[in-house]
Amino acid sequence: MPRISLPNAPAAAAPLTTVITTREPEDWRRLQRDVATILAECGLSVEVEKTVQLARGRAEIDVHAVETIGGRTHTIFCECKFWKRAIPQNVVHSFRTVVADGGANVGYLITSSPFQSGAFSAAELTNLRLVTWPEFQAEFEATWIEHYLHPEVTRRLELLTDYTEPLAPRAFTDLDENGKQRFIEVRNRHVDLGQVAMLFTIYVQMPGYKAPELPLRPRYTPSSPSAFMPDELLDAIAYRDFFEILVANGERATAELSEALGEPTTGSAR
Repeated sequence: MPRISLPNAPAAAAPLTTVITTREPEDWRRLQRDVATILAECGLSVEVEKTVQLARGRAEIDVHAVETIGGRTHTIFCECKFWKRAIPQNVVHSFRTVVADGGANVGYLITSSPFQSGAFSAAELTNLRLVTWPEFQAEFEATWIEHYLHPEVTRRLELLTDYTEPLAPRAFTDLDENGKQRFIEVRNRHVDLGQVAMLFTIYVQMPGYKAPELPLRPRYTPSSPSAFMPDELLDAIAYRDFFEILVANGERATAELSEALGEPTTGSAR
């Protein structure tokens, strides 16, 4: 089996993942959509450009999100600024009024640029969070992993993890000797990929568990010389990028394993 040390184990020069994706929004509308997407994938009810009633008048909120926990609702207002210059304090004052008059629990001012020092002073002792795009991702990374990454890897690659378990699938016993040898060769090539996928499924979630830090390369030891692991997967430094590479390669590996067993690529191997 491959060896991948988990986050509580030392790893030489392994940077911590602080973003969900390395892709930068190209304009304010894309920033707005990306913020909404992350919040929705975290399990929140999200609306873009929602008009809300304030204590005095109305205002349009770039991204309006509601989280319900134990029957209690938690409302988030997000304002997205795709500016070239630093955000001044008057923008913070204006948004602070909207958040307060709209009854939001917290307001996120998310920008593509830095904040002026006065902006942070204006946000002190308030329920505002002044964050850049990477900082916003970092705040929601753990929730995104729990509510989106783990369930989606499980849904998309469950058959791969079944095929690469130590116990052979039922269909293996029905193969002739050549077929068995063929399946073993294919499995040995993809077993590391399947075991890596397992580390990102709901089956490993338990109190205190953290998904492995990225990139994986400093913590990965191949199980055998024939094991295949894509370089782009080992070097990915953001979880969405990692997820997309994992699923693309995992679905191809599943198809090869299914073909070797003479099985369809849907359902369970058990």
